[in-house]
Amino acid sequence: MPKRVMQFWIPAFVTLLLSMACLALIQIFGPSPWFAPAINGWRFVAPVGLVYIPWVFTLPFIGALGAYLSNRAGGRARAVFSATIFPILPYTVFFIIGLAIAMVLDDHVARNLTIPMFFVGLCAWVIFPGAALLAGGVPAHYFSGRLDTRQIYNG
Repeated sequence: MPKRVMQFWIPAFVTLLLSMACLALIQIFGPSPWFAPAINGWRFVAPVGLVYIPWVFTLPFIGALGAYLSNRAGGRARAVFSATIFPILPYTVFFIIGLAIAMVLDDHVARNLTIPMFFVGLCAWVIFPGAALLAGGVPAHYFSGRLDTRQIYNG
């Protein structure tokens, strides 16, 4: 198996699978999501931001697992961090490309989306999950790298 598969693709898809499965389980069995409050008088103009707080709290553990798997396979820092934040890729693509296409082609998408509402959604579904994944991935990369070097010197 090529190194790229072991160092990037398998850890990346493990983190993606676990994060999506965790989100699905929290949506089905978990508590209700937290709704960002509407801005003063704009309650009926823009929808509120939706954040699954329990999901965001589980993402550091998933990010740590992805970083550990990639680091254990011998991945460099770039491959480790790319595998760690890979689950936010679908949301990023949706917010950059999908939302613009949906606004043009679909009649069911609200035409009154504002720039602040776009950034609220971007933060809730891209920035916060990415930061949570990195919050687990950075320490896991640092400590698993140190543990591996100790094992090499002792072994």
